[in-house]
Amino acid sequence: MKSIYDEKLPRIEDSKLLEQKVQNTEDLYSEITHCISIKDSLIYLVGEIGEFSLFDFVSRCRTILRERPPENLNDPINLVVNSTGGNTFEMFGIIDFIKSLKVKVNVIVRGQAMSAAAMILTCGTGTRMCSKYSTIMLHEGSAFNIGKSSDIQASAKQYKRMENNCLVLLEEHTKKDAAWWKENTRTDLYLSAEEALELGIIDKIG
Repeated sequence: MKSIYDEKLPRIEDSKLLEQKVQNTEDLYSEITHCISIKDSLIYLVGEIGEFSLFDFVSRCRTILRERPPENLNDPINLVVNSTGGNTFEMFGIIDFIKSLKVKVNVIVRGQAMSAAAMILTCGTGTRMCSKYSTIMLHEGSAFNIGKSSDIQASAKQYKRMENNCLVLLEEHTKKDAAWWKENTRTDLYLSAEEALELGIIDKIG
């Protein structure tokens, strides 16, 4: 039986390969754990858009812009979306931040982009795309408020303002005007990739 002490030390070339393998593994787990790949300028937006989604998105963008090599400084950021939607305030914050960046933000849907996530897709500043069997859904905003009647009225006024802002963005970024979107999103409007392309929500299917 061969003794473990008889093992030869790895050659220099093997050591370099091992170091590269370790680095690749670290990059892989960074992508899985932190939903970000600096090498590919890629960020994942998955699940419900909640109270920390804006912070997560901004911090990941800043990390990519700070850490990627100089030759890639002007490359677009690639945002991969699979989300049921969620918090409208966070959504507007993400859209505002996307629009403030000097680099383009490509938005790629894999699976679904519902409600707030669909708005983020629509407002992408680079190429907007989704896979063939992805689903996109837009609808009228909703709110469930209880309390004093004056507070309910104030909330209703704010939600109306936010709804109008959504309609303005849809008119700006698609082939239909605000009146069309207002009429057609009174109930959930589910769209296939082909329908989203026809309406101008996305630029390509792929």
